[in-house]
Amino acid sequence: MTATGTPATEWSAVATAWDDNVDYVETHTTEATNALLAGVAVRAGDRVLELAAGPGALGATWSQLAGPTGSVVVSDIAPGMVEVARRRNATLTNVDVTVLDLSAIDQPAHSFDVVACRMGLMFTLDPEQALTEIHRVLRPGGRLGAMTWAGMEHNPWMTCVGMAAMINGVVTGGPPIGPGGIFSLGEPTVVETLAKNAGFLDVAVDEIPTTFRVDNIDTHLERVSSLAGPLAAAFHAATSDQLAAVRRTAADLAAPYSSAEGLVLPGRALLVTAHT
Repeated sequence: MTATGTPATEWSAVATAWDDNVDYVETHTTEATNALLAGVAVRAGDRVLELAAGPGALGATWSQLAGPTGSVVVSDIAPGMVEVARRRNATLTNVDVTVLDLSAIDQPAHSFDVVACRMGLMFTLDPEQALTEIHRVLRPGGRLGAMTWAGMEHNPWMTCVGMAAMINGVVTGGPPIGPGGIFSLGEPTVVETLAKNAGFLDVAVDEIPTTFRVDNIDTHLERVSSLAGPLAAAFHAATSDQLAAVRRTAADLAAPYSSAEGLVLPGRALLVTAHT
């Protein structure tokens, strides 16, 4: 899909929506997040860096795990997200919140014991460079945990919205599988190879199911289109006729996942863990 701006501006524009909906997102990705936490195994005294942290929902968790002798940096490329994360983590004395680009991390080499990144790596144009940067800032023996979305076919929760937008001309440029697209790192072997090329050891990629439950397609369409940085501006610029057509198409695409409780939309995440 054609981008509408830089990543920093696109994600800053949806920071308020993330602030409003972060509890919903966290609830529906609990299993994947728990796998990430287990994979990096933060211990008391660790120095932790979270990249692409969005509204900083994990700040309190990192803070507790690292303890008073540890330290945490919560970061994002989007200043708007950083503002939200800074407010959410303001009372945590061992947490610093700042703007960082995961492709050019403005931190010294060997600064951290753990680097975590939830759903940010696939938005970089050069993920191998990003992983090389992560490797640089990790101390010897440091741990990586990075999560991406698996392929399109495994994530109807997103494709029912994105495909509907493509079919009705709200976005252009084809499926988001190229560099910087949400599904650009959807193949486990690709992520594994990139991490190995960046110098990581004992690289493992696990597939983790997710499920998004929502009352109806209108709620889901509004939520996804408001949270997805690259989509939000396109939806805002769409005509009322286009939006109505997107709604009809999305409803058709989501119909196989309807239940007595509403929509039960499957997804799949990939978690890469490794160490230096």
